[in-house]
Amino acid sequence: LTPANQKMVAAFAALVTTLLSTFAPAPRSTQQAQLGTTRHVGSLPHVVRHPPARSALDPALVEASTVSGAAALGGSLDAALAEASAASGAATLGGIGGLLSNPALLSNPAIAAAGVGLVVVATAVRDYLEAPLGAPYPANAKGYDPAAADRFYRARLPKVAARLLRLGWLTFGFNAKLALDFAAYKRAGSPEGEPWPNEADRGREALALATQLGPTFIKLAQALSIRTDLIPEAYALELRQLQDAVPPFPSTQAKEILASELGLPGGAAALASTFRSLSTEPLAAASIGQVYRGTLHDGRTVAVKVQRPAILDEIGLDLYLLRLLTPLQTRISNAVNRLPTYDADIASAQALVDEWGRGFVAETDYLYEADNTESFAEAMARRGLGAVTSPAVVRELSSSRVLVTEW
Repeated sequence: LTPANQKMVAAFAALVTTLLSTFAPAPRSTQQAQLGTTRHVGSLPHVVRHPPARSALDPALVEASTVSGAAALGGSLDAALAEASAASGAATLGGIGGLLSNPALLSNPAIAAAGVGLVVVATAVRDYLEAPLGAPYPANAKGYDPAAADRFYRARLPKVAARLLRLGWLTFGFNAKLALDFAAYKRAGSPEGEPWPNEADRGREALALATQLGPTFIKLAQALSIRTDLIPEAYALELRQLQDAVPPFPSTQAKEILASELGLPGGAAALASTFRSLSTEPLAAASIGQVYRGTLHDGRTVAVKVQRPAILDEIGLDLYLLRLLTPLQTRISNAVNRLPTYDADIASAQALVDEWGRGFVAETDYLYEADNTESFAEAMARRGLGAVTSPAVVRELSSSRVLVTEW
C-alpha cells in the first residue's frame, strides 16, 4: 500500500472501532463471573459472588471518555456539563472526541465528518432501542394474552427486530458448535447410547448463555435442569446452578424499588423508618427477583423479596419471540429426526409455550404469590397438618413487586 492508502485504511479502522464502541449496548452484569458459589443461611441460599470484571462501558470509563473527548474538541468541560454528559450523552461526546483526536482521521476530514454524523445517528438509534418498551399485558395470573402481545409488538417492530438480532448474535456460536458436534456424531455412525461430542463443554456454555439471554431464558433453563428426559445429563448438571445462583441486579436499584413500593418519599434513605436493619446485599437471587433479610421495628425478622426492574417488559418480548419462532423450531427438530411436521405439531408446541408463559407471567405478581402462600397455610391447617406450613405474609409491606414474609 502507498502511504496515502495506509492512512486511509488506518482512518477507516479508527472510524469503525469508534462506531462499534458507541453503538454497543450496555452489557448485563458479568455473567459467569457472578455465578460464584453458594451456601445456605437459614432456609435461604446465600450467593457468594465473584467481583465482576470492569466493563468497557463502565460509568467511570464513559465519564473519562467524555472529558477526554471534550478536551480533544479544544474546549474545557465544566462540572455541570460533565455531569449532564455522563448522564445522557457521554457515549456520543466521547465517541466524537475520540474521532477528532485520532491523527489518522484528522488527516482525512471527510471521513472525520462522516464519522461524527454516524456516531450521532448510531447513538440516537441505540437510545431508542434501549428506551423502556412496556408490557403488552398486566402482571397477574390471568394477564398473559398472546393476541394482545401480537398487537403490541407489531406496533414496535424495530425493538422486536433488535431483540431478535441480539438473540441470534448471542446464540450463533453455540448453535454452530452444536451443528459441528452433530456432524461429528453422524460421521462416527451415530452410536446408540453414546452422547454427542463435547457435551460437558456445551453444558457449561449453555449455563453462561442462559444468564446472558436474560430472565426468560434463565427461567427456561431452570425448568429444563430437572428434565433429563429432554436434555442430556451434562447440560442438566450445569443448568441446576441457576436454581440458587442467578446473577443479582444492583442493590441500590433494588432498595429504590422497595422504597417506591412502600411509598417512602425519601427513597432508599428512608427505609430506616420501616426496617431496623436490612442486609446490604441479597441472600439469594432468582430469575424474577432477589431476597434480602431484614428486621422490623417490632423485632420480627423478615425476608424481603424485590422484583427485578421492568421484568415484565423483558419477559413479554421474549415470550412473544419464543411463540413466533416455535413453528420454525418444530420443523427443524422434526427434520433432524426425519419426521414430517403437521399443523397439530406446531399448535401443540405453541400451546406449550402459552401454558408456560401463563405461569411465568403470573409469577411476576407478588400479591398472587402472597395469596397462594396464605391459602397453602390455611389448607394445611384445615387438614390437621399444622407442621406443614408457609411463612406468614406481612401484608402491609407487600405489593405486586415486593413480598415481605416472616423469616
